[in-house]
Amino acid sequence: MYLDQYFKVIEGLVAKIQNTQREQIEAAATIVAESLAEKGGWFIMDTGHMLQWEAIRRAGGMVGITPFSYELNVNADLQHREIELPPGKAAALESQTVHLALEKSKLKKGDVLLINSNSGRSANVIAVALQAQERGIHTIGLASKLQMDHCESQHPSKRKLDQVTECFIDNCGGVGDAVLPVKDNEKMCPLSGIGASFIFWAIHAHAVDLLEQKEIKPTIYRSVHTGSEAFMAQQEASYKERGI
Repeated sequence: MYLDQYFKVIEGLVAKIQNTQREQIEAAATIVAESLAEKGGWFIMDTGHMLQWEAIRRAGGMVGITPFSYELNVNADLQHREIELPPGKAAALESQTVHLALEKSKLKKGDVLLINSNSGRSANVIAVALQAQERGIHTIGLASKLQMDHCESQHPSKRKLDQVTECFIDNCGGVGDAVLPVKDNEKMCPLSGIGASFIFWAIHAHAVDLLEQKEIKPTIYRSVHTGSEAFMAQQEASYKERGI
C-alpha cells in the first residue's frame, strides 16, 4: 500500500536527519541563539517549500522570526515583443535586485538569514547568500545535498548553497523530491517540505535551550485557541520592547 510505504519513508527521513544532521542543527541553533541574545533578528527566506507558512507567526514559535522575500514587478508588457536576456545580463540584473532588496529590508549585520531552497542552485538564492554574508549577516542554508549534486548551479560563480552559507544542513531528500513510485505514472509525495519543517523546529528548540542557558527568556507565541488576540498583541509588544 502506498500509505504504508509513505509512513516508512517518513520514518526513515526523520531518522536520517537525526543521525546525520544533528551537529549541523546544533551549529545553526548556536548561530541563532547568539544573534538573538544580542538583539539580532532571525529571518527566513523560503523558495516555496512550506517554511514560508510553517515558520512565521506560529503558535509555539518565537515572535522574532521574520520572513524575507522580494519581487520586482514591471508593468510594461508589449505582447508581440519578447526580450530574452543573455545569461550574463540576467545575472547582473538579479544581483542588482538582490542588492536593492537587502538595502530596503531591515536585515542588518549580526542578524541570521535561513535560506531554504531544495535544489540549492538558483541564481537568486546564491546571490542573496553571498550578499548577505558581505553585509555581516549570518547565513544558514537548507537544501537537499543529493539534489544539489545532481544539477548545475544557475549562478555565474557556479557555486551552490552549501558553498556560500556559513552553516549548511541537508534536508535528506532525494533527487526530484518525490519519493513514492506510482505505477505507470510519476513519483509522488515530496520530502523537502517535511524535512525542512522538521529541521527548522529542531533548530528552534535547541536555540531556545541555549537562550535559557544564558538566562534569556524569548517571547514565544501562544495559540489563539488557548489565549486571545489581546494576549498575542501583548506578546508582540513585549518583543518590540525587549527585542527577544
